[in-house]
Amino acid sequence: MDSDSEKILLSSRSRDLERRARNDDAALQRPSFREALRFWFKLGWISFGGTAAHLAIMHDELVEKKRWVNNGMFLHALSHCMLLPGPEAQQLAIYIGWKLHGKRGGIVAGTLFVVPSMFVLLALSVVYVRFGSLAWIAAMFNGLKPAVIALVIVALQRVARSALRGPLHGAVAVATFAAMFFFDVSLLVIMLSAIVLGIVLGALRPGLLHRPREAGAEEREDDDSIHRSTRPIALLKAGAKLAVSVLLLWFTPLLLFYFFADDFHFWTGLALFFTKTAFVTIGG
Repeated sequence: MDSDSEKILLSSRSRDLERRARNDDAALQRPSFREALRFWFKLGWISFGGTAAHLAIMHDELVEKKRWVNNGMFLHALSHCMLLPGPEAQQLAIYIGWKLHGKRGGIVAGTLFVVPSMFVLLALSVVYVRFGSLAWIAAMFNGLKPAVIALVIVALQRVARSALRGPLHGAVAVATFAAMFFFDVSLLVIMLSAIVLGIVLGALRPGLLHRPREAGAEEREDDDSIHRSTRPIALLKAGAKLAVSVLLLWFTPLLLFYFFADDFHFWTGLALFFTKTAFVTIGG
């Protein structure tokens, strides 16, 4: 095939990708803020089973049923959230909430993701502490264990069906599981190795990493995000505001404990411990 024919073929594929991306965007349904609020509130009460189940529920509801976001954007955001320290399911909810309704959408999604489950956990903890010695209570909690495992397996199968997009992805997933389960390889080593592999294959064989349709949707999503603000000064200002907001949120509970709590040293140690934990809990 000569160079002119290759250019024509590439141009045709590019137009086809653009058309498919536009069709996908047109099929999306942008919800009202009240409708999104109801969903995030419901998600906080039904998101049992841990991170894998959270991701599966969000994918099933937001991508498959409600069509609020497309599959490419969901998986693209999930990949970024898994590289960040902290709970990626909540980070993904915050990101999607922000994409749908800006800052208030992100704040509402992140808050409602954890607050209802906090009350559920508190209620179960009280029941367990006060009545855990009773045989039927112990049997109830023991009966939940296999059910939770089943939820995780089903959730992983749903996410894998959308995320593993070819033999290479499947091979990497199997190799990762074997390395961690049989050889106790560190998660950080696994993630760094996957990043290096992605960079190398992206430079040498990009076709192995993406399906054309999904790649086009992801590139379109990246372009929309990048072109919002490319000026370094604007990015620095936004980063400074974000840093100040995070520090204020982090220091406010400590100040309250200092003035109103009797054992300030205990609460300081607890806050520092979980702050350190948040920085190293990468990968869910």
